[in-house]
Amino acid sequence: MQTGFIRIAAAAAVLASAGSAMAFVPWSNPNGSGTNFQWANGGSRNGLFGSPTLVNGDTFVFFPSGFRAQSVGGGSNLVEDRLEFELYAAPGFNITNIRISEFGDYGVIGEGSSVSAGGSLIVTNLDNFDVATNAIVTQPGSPITEEGFGNWRGDAAVELVGWSRVKVIVDNDLIAISGQGGVAYIEKKVFGSGISIQIVPAPGSIALVGLGGMMMFRRRR
Repeated sequence: MQTGFIRIAAAAAVLASAGSAMAFVPWSNPNGSGTNFQWANGGSRNGLFGSPTLVNGDTFVFFPSGFRAQSVGGGSNLVEDRLEFELYAAPGFNITNIRISEFGDYGVIGEGSSVSAGGSLIVTNLDNFDVATNAIVTQPGSPITEEGFGNWRGDAAVELVGWSRVKVIVDNDLIAISGQGGVAYIEKKVFGSGISIQIVPAPGSIALVGLGGMMMFRRRR
């Protein structure tokens, strides 16, 4: 059997500082339809995840402009948000896995400075309330303490069996800590997720459809 993938790429678009406490911010298009799925109630707790653009009927794309933690001359800065949306597979389809990927850059200058990125993917089956979770694993691993500049990525995935209605939550945070006289920053530039949707075999035949491969988006300043 083959499985197709719906790719949903997402990334932050609005600057936030540590400790900000905004109400839930809906997407400008919180409900809609793609290829063989519908989404509903999309938004994020602090508004950092902006609103998606649907590309080719199966891909949400966001390019961030301010999901960034920065600290200068001592102290720390935490920037975080929680993305939430629901997915409903079309009749004859199931959601079989969800993957997320994110990409960004960082800088660490001075003794005692470091940066970190992390979070978790949480998927709830809306029919029976089973939960699948996975932590976002970063490369390089967090915290990053070696001085210099570079790029980082984070990934998480969950495998699902026969789930057709799900709620997706992504908790995401960036942390920058600077030593005295130092500078630290870490920025998320692309955030994404993928959903594999598999057609339930029809009587007398097995029909599967491919919905595209993994897409990665990256924008460098």
